Amino acid sequence: MIYVFDSSFLNALIIPDEKNPQVEGMYAKIENEDERHAPHLIWYEITNVFYNLIRRKRYTFDEVLQFFPRLAAFDITTDYETGSEYTEKLLRLCNDYNISAYDAAYLELAGRKKAILCTMDERLKAAATQYGVAAMK
Repeated sequence: MIYVFDSSFLNALIIPDEKNPQVEGMYAKIENEDERHAPHLIWYEITNVFYNLIRRKRYTFDEVLQFFPRLAAFDITTDYETGSEYTEKLLRLCNDYNISAYDAAYLELAGRKKAILCTMDERLKAAATQYGVAAMK
């Protein structure tokens, strides 16, 4: 199987006070040989989440650094799609499903890879259903 992870899903697996038994149950269904993908955007989003954890004093810098081995263990393949044609695809998804460009990047990748979208974002799950992409439940 092929999966596309968004940051909300990964955060619920990595950050101790955001851990979610539902997400952990979903992730447990993924086999070692299954593919895991994310758009290049995910690394910026995760960095921003981690920085905000430090800035809001939820975790220290050193505590956040301890999240990285777990993050690396997910073995995510980064997609580097770019350019004006790609941007047009994203804009169309934004317009058609009333989602952000960030969410459109995950939706587009899941559609292109014929993957299951792993997200905690209800609006993105609804867009995936309308777009014909399976969302992990």
